[in-house]
Amino acid sequence: MGLKAKVLLMLVALAMPATPGIAANRAAQPHTSLLAEADALVTVKFVLELSMQGMGSDREVEGETDCLLIDGDGLVLCSNTELGGYVGMMSRIGGVGLDVSVTPTEIKVVIGDAIDGLAATLLVRDSDRDLAWLRIDEKLDDPLPFLDLSRGAELEIGDTFYRLRRMDKFFGRVPLVEEGLVVAVTAKPRTLLVPSPTAAAGSGLPVFTADGRVVGVTVVQMPSPEDVGFDSIGVDPLGAATQIQDMIGGLILPVADVVKATKLAREIAAEDADG
Repeated sequence: MGLKAKVLLMLVALAMPATPGIAANRAAQPHTSLLAEADALVTVKFVLELSMQGMGSDREVEGETDCLLIDGDGLVLCSNTELGGYVGMMSRIGGVGLDVSVTPTEIKVVIGDAIDGLAATLLVRDSDRDLAWLRIDEKLDDPLPFLDLSRGAELEIGDTFYRLRRMDKFFGRVPLVEEGLVVAVTAKPRTLLVPSPTAAAGSGLPVFTADGRVVGVTVVQMPSPEDVGFDSIGVDPLGAATQIQDMIGGLILPVADVVKATKLAREIAAEDADG
């Protein structure tokens, strides 16, 4: 076949529309289908009030993080670390033990492409599991899109998972899906799935199976200085770096534990409201 004939065939092929089979396969990919769950992935803006004993006046720091709507009435699940818990966590590194009080205020929940956020209240923190729950203050006319935690799934070592997050506001908070592998399952301090690669993009992120069932959420697990030996960081900085990476590398708290913790948080919030 001559060169002109080959070029002609190539041009004809490029002009032909994509086959339905290719389009359907692309739509069925988890990286595409799971983006629909991004409607439940909201941006929470807040102001942290920092108070340190013996350091004079309080300070305020603005922040924002991704959180999850977990019911249509405006219950929001966040990472406690992302809501200011990291301040207490950092004060424990090296056994510093600073007396720091951190309170998130002026909390706003931004849904979708909205410019203005809805005011919300911090209900309960669970620092052990790195969870915190907010409630949107405004009574809503219509239910919000939310992530159904009852559609859960369990994974084992070697299974593939898909983690959903949003990019920074500089990139328009576009949602994306990252693929990973479960490489270990811990028994201490509780059951946790260990991912590879580790998640460097924050905690409080939802993790799914390929068919859209919820596996859990990413969390930080930080023991006491006595348990991990942070006072030895100066002696073995490389070993300490590995320990810290294990703690902040996007460990996955199974959805069954998230559901149980949420049930307890609702009960505590209801008791506080009655009291």
